[in-house]
Amino acid sequence: MSLEISRDRCRDFTVITIIGEVDKTEEALLSEQIDEAFTADRPRLLFDLSFMDFIDSSGLRLLVQASSRAHRCGGTCALCCLNPVPRRIMRLTGLDAAFDVYPTLGDALAQRRAESLASVKLV
Repeated sequence: MSLEISRDRCRDFTVITIIGEVDKTEEALLSEQIDEAFTADRPRLLFDLSFMDFIDSSGLRLLVQASSRAHRCGGTCALCCLNPVPRRIMRLTGLDAAFDVYPTLGDALAQRRAESLASVKLV
């Protein structure tokens, strides 16, 4: 499945929706969308993974770099709507503890309690 990425502003967030599989061959497309999301002084990135079927180490690296960059700028980075395979990959790599992970886009936008409270560790 080819990769599709959309980027939208919703409330104070830049929502990056990933559709398909993120692997080394599609790394540049995701990297470009992430770079373009860093226009705000304090970026608030939210990755909607509702339709992401798979992510490899290159994609995980991009998410980690985006989170690190956002936090250095005084912003945030969170994930929502993980499907079973990406959720398992995040759990196996320990990255589920590095991100606030929300069950739904609505929960993330409302900043309701995350499934994974990574931001608590940052305080």
